[in-house]
Amino acid sequence: MVKLFIGSSSNGEDAPIEAVYEHTLRQNCPDIDITWMRQERGDYWSGYQTHTWPTPFSGFRWVIAEACNFQGRAIYTDCDMINFRSMEELYNIDMEGKPLAARRGKRFGGHEFCVMVIDCEKFQEYAIPQSRIKGISEIHQRMIQKFSGNEDLVHPLDEKWNVLDGEDYELDDIHQLHFTNMATQPWKPAWFTGQQAPHPRKDVVDLFAQKLDKAIADGYNPDDYIINEEPVDYGIIGK
Repeated sequence: MVKLFIGSSSNGEDAPIEAVYEHTLRQNCPDIDITWMRQERGDYWSGYQTHTWPTPFSGFRWVIAEACNFQGRAIYTDCDMINFRSMEELYNIDMEGKPLAARRGKRFGGHEFCVMVIDCEKFQEYAIPQSRIKGISEIHQRMIQKFSGNEDLVHPLDEKWNVLDGEDYELDDIHQLHFTNMATQPWKPAWFTGQQAPHPRKDVVDLFAQKLDKAIADGYNPDDYIINEEPVDYGIIGK
């Protein structure tokens, strides 16, 4: 069973891509256990100070190993993705004894942690307890500084597992497409308050629309991904 943890917003801002993502994931990997990491009230994902996080879920990836009782493996991804390849392949890669695996990149000092394989037991040595992380709003930035660019701790992933807005890849060559530029995401999440812009690749936008139609036709309705009756405060959650 592949354990997948997906970081997402709580107020339905990302519901269309969530429906698409889950539909494609389950098409390609039926034996998968998905945990949606949303800022909730009264569960493991509540009570975090998040006001310096780039997204409503940025810091959650650093407590996944503890959520798994520091046993086995887990995959983390952002929610703004479309899957084309069985996650079982990613789950079973040879990590060469390292606690994390992620593709190399330039944005965060050496690695892109928006798709990440975690060896939960090995990660325990570097983990900060969830009870402490909840009160450290800068935790995401601190953990990025600790791991990004550290080849001793991060095994390199094939970048096809985290293709940023299509890059220069043909769609047929992508394992996992990541709508990483929040300004150009075609579903336009309300939590992003920056300047919107058109996506640079029309074929990628068209693909999202096609996949959304197919997901809805197969019973993956975006409305079903809106679960909070009251809006969640992304400053300090679970007050």
